[in-house]
Amino acid sequence: MELSTTFASPGEPEGRATILFLHGKGGNASEWRPDALRALELGYNVLLPDLRAHGRSGGTLFTLGFLEKEDLALTLTAAHDSFGVDPQRIGIHACSAGSTVALEFAAGRSGVRAIWLESPFAEAREMARHYLSRATHVPPSLLTLTSRWAVARAVARVRRELGAESTGPGLERLDPLAAVARVTAPILLVHGDDDRLVPQRFTRRLAEVLPPRSAVWNVAGAGHCHHANEPAATAKKAYARKWEEFFTTFLPA
Repeated sequence: MELSTTFASPGEPEGRATILFLHGKGGNASEWRPDALRALELGYNVLLPDLRAHGRSGGTLFTLGFLEKEDLALTLTAAHDSFGVDPQRIGIHACSAGSTVALEFAAGRSGVRAIWLESPFAEAREMARHYLSRATHVPPSLLTLTSRWAVARAVARVRRELGAESTGPGLERLDPLAAVARVTAPILLVHGDDDRLVPQRFTRRLAEVLPPRSAVWNVAGAGHCHHANEPAATAKKAYARKWEEFFTTFLPA
């Protein structure tokens, strides 16, 4: 699979810290333009990949980090070999399902020094049931079996396309809570209290088990990341200030 990635630097990239931006399901790298410009102005390198099956990247499957974490590891290696990017000085800014990718990638990886998670969720099956309810207008309590079937069908598709021996039981065990337990970098978890796509109740369990030095910012009146009422739009000045303070504290450029 070919992963389309944009690398940008405000000057000589070697020696500078790098921010990796990870979009959500259905998104693409172009959504990060304002955030990438902010990072460049502060002196960071930026990596802007289209995740597999999105934008200009190849593939037909999005697996919430199961396959994407290897894609990103290869991208980081290529950025190191081609541009001198330091794999030990990486920050991540992720949106929605990209937050799950971020946690899978960062788990056990010492080079990740700071993670900004926006509109994340703690449990994929609960989110599947929520999305089905939004699409069908059927109460979530009546969709337990249906959501299990949908997840099982998605797992089966991955196995068919990659081969059962390529996936094993790992895909079923994909779990943001288990991943965050292996993350050592501080996390700033950002969530709008008017987020309808990923309501805050899906974030609480994740917020309870964040690594040391982490924080949670619930943004009043804000919705989902990369939507018109996202936190970056509804709390523009506070958002820019917190973003800069967080990354310059834990990952100086």
